[in-house]
Amino acid sequence: MQENEVVEPKYGEKIISEFDVEKDLEIWENKHERDYKIKITLPEFCCLCPRSGYPDFATIYLEYVPAKFVVELKAIKLYINSFMTRNISHEDSINEIYGVLERKLAPKWMKITGDFNPRGNVHTIIEICSDEIIKKTQEQSFEAPKFEKFTRDSDRSFDRGGYGARESKFSKDGSRGKSFGADKKGAKTGDRKPRASKDKFDDKPRRAGSKEGFKKPEFAGEKRARVVKKSSEDK
Repeated sequence: MQENEVVEPKYGEKIISEFDVEKDLEIWENKHERDYKIKITLPEFCCLCPRSGYPDFATIYLEYVPAKFVVELKAIKLYINSFMTRNISHEDSINEIYGVLERKLAPKWMKITGDFNPRGNVHTIIEICSDEIIKKTQEQSFEAPKFEKFTRDSDRSFDRGGYGARESKFSKDGSRGKSFGADKKGAKTGDRKPRASKDKFDDKPRRAGSKEGFKKPEFAGEKRARVVKKSSEDK
């Protein structure tokens, strides 16, 4: 081989180096209305370590329930092979694949597992499943209904007198007033007679008085000391 001879890349190398995920990742229409699961195994995944440049190998397991679209098998194979010359970590590669397929296919359900070959006595498995994402979204959406239910229950308790009766701004005759002016028989606000100016404002109950004053109660059999008054003659 001469030194100035230009080596043409093989057709496979050319396809991989020129692969554009936005243009070349072909998707087809899903013609079936029923739900079904597609399982794809891709055992030839390879990428380069972003720090050392050593190759990392993995088997990728793709499972998804299609909605309107499915991915063409040769296109997904070429997309996976396009990572061969890229410096990318285990975590970033699997997350990127999941993100691209989720955006392109918008599946009803999807799971991707990247089972990497051990390197340096370390075996790594990266797994992303839409179950966890859906579950988290549902938990967040449940918070608002719980708060609304608590508010409705509190309102019912007020209506039933559980936390005290509500005060009405208007009485039955249309006059504006507070509900505490009504008695149990339905008396309206304003029925209470005004207090005379000479009346005292101390409403504390008082003990009924007696003309004889306070008398200490006597008990049966009680012995009481007798007081003898001396007359002036005894002095």
